[in-house]
Amino acid sequence: MNRLHPPEIDDNEALTKLANNKRVRSFPHLLAELAPIIAGYEQYRAVLGDAHQIANVPLSDEVRGYLKGHYSSPPADLSYIRNLRLDAEQRVCPMCGSMHRGTLDHLMPKEAYTAFAVFSLNLVPACKCNTLRGEVIVGPSAGQRILHPYFDECLSERLIAARFDDLGAIPRISIQLLTPLAHPQHRAIEFHVREIVSNTAILKHLSDRWTHLCDRPQRIVRALAEIPQSEQALREILEKERELTDETRGGKNNWDSVFVTGLLDADVLHWLYLQLSRPGRGPDAPLVVP
Repeated sequence: MNRLHPPEIDDNEALTKLANNKRVRSFPHLLAELAPIIAGYEQYRAVLGDAHQIANVPLSDEVRGYLKGHYSSPPADLSYIRNLRLDAEQRVCPMCGSMHRGTLDHLMPKEAYTAFAVFSLNLVPACKCNTLRGEVIVGPSAGQRILHPYFDECLSERLIAARFDDLGAIPRISIQLLTPLAHPQHRAIEFHVREIVSNTAILKHLSDRWTHLCDRPQRIVRALAEIPQSEQALREILEKERELTDETRGGKNNWDSVFVTGLLDADVLHWLYLQLSRPGRGPDAPLVVP
């Protein structure tokens, strides 16, 4: 989950060139339906990518097929699609916060919203989480929708954290929402977390991090090679670790920052300090005694 700068593509110009290109199979069929597609692009921008408000654009089956084909094998007029596929695929997934993207996918599904199949603002770099959600874009209640990395500013905020209960070698782990009910996009954030983030391997990732933390704390936080002098000192260490992780990963909702944020809960922090400073424990010893 991360806010992205939108690609700087003149979609209207690119589609107009494609529609007038006599060397591609979609000519002249796409040209005949160019105006409503461009109008759809403008409406998509005007509603800031809100899935509840984006109006579908009816197209002939023929043109729908051509647009999907152009997405799969972009002609020269749509060269930006190839560039978007290759750009920063190693970075954090903006849809779920995992540590890689790996592919380029559609926010509004291309089968149902084919008019946006090659629209750059509908193409988001993502991991398989976006494929796993299928056709889900909105919920039954007002405000329930997936978030858009190019438009939703709330993705720059810290939205989620790990929650650790029954503390020990194998705690109970869940995801907690950090936004208050009064947050203007609370329902959208809650929906996005439930439909996308919770269906990923995030809990397995958090569990692995906890295991490494218990086995050897400095594997997760290098500053824990030394035992903190106080609980407040531990808090400052973790806050600094989270700050650096945010900077490295380019956002506040990557899975590693989500993990450290969970460690900062008062009860977890207290437990962690007691384990770190346990009488007789050396700096490199495990947190939990078998």
